[in-house]
Amino acid sequence: MASGQNDTKIRSLHGLRGLMACWVVTGHLVQAFGAHPPLMDSPELAVDVFILLSGFVIAMLVERKAEAYPAYILRRAFRLFPLYLPLLLISAALLPVQLSVWKSLPPTAGTRDHIALAQAAMAHLPFHFGVHALLLQGLVPTPYSEGVAVSIIAQAWSVSLEWQFYLVAPFLIAALYRQAWLRVCVIVIALELAAPFFMAAFLGVKILLFVAGIATRMAMAPPLRRQALMIAALCAAVTVVRDGAMEMVPLGIWAAVIASSRARPGSSAQGPARMLGSRFAYHMGEVSYAIYLSHFIVFFISAYAATRFGLDGTSRAALVSVVTIGGTYLGALACHTLIERPGIQLGARLARGMRDTERGLSPQ
Repeated sequence: MASGQNDTKIRSLHGLRGLMACWVVTGHLVQAFGAHPPLMDSPELAVDVFILLSGFVIAMLVERKAEAYPAYILRRAFRLFPLYLPLLLISAALLPVQLSVWKSLPPTAGTRDHIALAQAAMAHLPFHFGVHALLLQGLVPTPYSEGVAVSIIAQAWSVSLEWQFYLVAPFLIAALYRQAWLRVCVIVIALELAAPFFMAAFLGVKILLFVAGIATRMAMAPPLRRQALMIAALCAAVTVVRDGAMEMVPLGIWAAVIASSRARPGSSAQGPARMLGSRFAYHMGEVSYAIYLSHFIVFFISAYAATRFGLDGTSRAALVSVVTIGGTYLGALACHTLIERPGIQLGARLARGMRDTERGLSPQ
């Protein structure tokens, strides 16, 4: 692949991440105020695109870096935890505010669920906080979960999912690249069979999308292209049959962006990829993780303040939406600059140090 085309692909995927983060924020806002615009009120579809992206990117990183598992997992931990933990502390401190805000919103099934989750988190805070701090909320069996997967930071269920994927990804990716199909089937089937005993934050619930993302990356290598395309198509088909026709939306978005990024440079087909690879879209991708994690904090504070000032109805919804969108971006920019990026850089330095130590100890 030409370097220019490769740059377009990577930049477009970064921009796609930013666009999906914006979808999540918008989706949570319209859900909170009881609106139901088509697709916008389904932010979980954007999360499915994140999952496909994660499978692709981790496969690419594992393939390119070829580092030992301890260095790899250390790097991945510093990708997630430095920003996640302070925002978890803030969200836990804001639980009474969360409860007040959900009680003040239109009484829908969603708001009632959030009220129950906030109450459960406040009643059993050590358990909920401890599980969240380790990003293991997706591994609590359903009978004992008390909604822990989506309490405190509701959207962090997918971060737990991501962490679980990071833990097993090198083994799954190695098996796929070596065409060890029996091993792949055992891993996927075991996770699928365990899924009914856990909530949606369990890796087995979304494993097929992760595999589809990995297979997309595999399809870039000519020797594996046919097998990889078959794997991706099979995973996509099973996901649609099992989870419904709406899954065609994230799968279609993913396929369209990948196809556009691999189109002939300068052609009209490459237009979407060029737009997603623009400077602004790429920047939004850079801060997308901070946007994803922080937006509910801004929402709760602004909604609580609006209520205290006596705003209600449409005026409250409009003001809170504007403040949430603007405040989330500014807060995410600060979080990315001051916490997330330094954390990633520290993880990279520590991982390099581990590799250097391993080389120094290895026989020449």
